[in-house]
Amino acid sequence: PAYFQVALVDPKRVTFPEFEAMRWLYEPIVKTKEDAISLMERLVVEMEDRYSRFERSRCSNLTAYNQKASTPLPRILCIFDEYADFMADKDAAKVLEQSIQRLGAMARAAGIHLIIATQRPEAKVVTPLIRSNLPGRVALRTASDADSAIILGGRHGEAANLLGKGDLFYDGSGTLQRLQSLFALPETVTNLIR
Repeated sequence: PAYFQVALVDPKRVTFPEFEAMRWLYEPIVKTKEDAISLMERLVVEMEDRYSRFERSRCSNLTAYNQKASTPLPRILCIFDEYADFMADKDAAKVLEQSIQRLGAMARAAGIHLIIATQRPEAKVVTPLIRSNLPGRVALRTASDADSAIILGGRHGEAANLLGKGDLFYDGSGTLQRLQSLFALPETVTNLIR
């Protein structure tokens, strides 16, 4: 936990039960729209605070800062599940999108990383603003070529033809790669996070 923390957003309230007692939690699992907005705002404040520390220490990123600092700052991974559920409320959507834009544009060097997941990759959910600020994209099998193109950009409808069961496309720097994701049994995950 001194080097790595995880913030989890779970609007369904059932996706991450095995993580409730994990030592690496940044804070208790977020389950409501209001708490999700507050989390994202706190992460923006954390990012700005880290950049102030970097400036005072004459460091350009978290790795350089941690090499100099007596107490290291942990990397923070925010996993935002079912993002589409929060986009139905226009006010919440606007606030979340602004926070994601700021974090996506600047937070990597500060050691704050985002994973935004949705089962509905519609254009009103995965907006151009979100896509432009989250450079890495993973697409599992999609329902249509259009959904695939929303995730992967351009005319990439290939995700509609994936095999399922972890077959995926990853686009991290403009190069589309086909990969196989890991399958971990729930008991394996539970043993790893104890």
